[in-house]
Amino acid sequence: MRRYLVVANQTLRASALRDEISKRIEKEPSTFYLLVPNTAAAHYASVPAAGGILPMPSIVTDYGRPSSDAEASELSRERLDRTLAELAELEVPVDGGLGSPHPLEAISTVVAEHEFDEIIIATLPRRLSRWLKADLPHQAERRFGLPVTTIIT
Repeated sequence: MRRYLVVANQTLRASALRDEISKRIEKEPSTFYLLVPNTAAAHYASVPAAGGILPMPSIVTDYGRPSSDAEASELSRERLDRTLAELAELEVPVDGGLGSPHPLEAISTVVAEHEFDEIIIATLPRRLSRWLKADLPHQAERRFGLPVTTIIT
């Protein structure tokens, strides 16, 4: 059974990530751990629009900025709980939790407690992603010695 660590927050409900998870499930027996770094409200991305910042919520991906850290945590927890429930309904072994707001630290904690075959990182588009600007996928690959698949939504 392949063991995947999925790291995502605002992109956890993105169709591109769902498609990637579905491919893995169809290919072979798989288990998933969903890690949501508990991002502070100030670090949420909003999509720039003409005339200012225009949050663009959608059914699968919420690019809006919460007004407080408590609201950010609540949104993260809701996304996580919803995704865990959907995968459980498919009878896919799945677990998950909120982690440190610093993604590498959050990954390190989970990797110390569980074994994985691969890390899947789902991130915002390049112009908005703090994770890509910090080179998170390559840092994770070097630090943990696991293959990393990056999904840019």
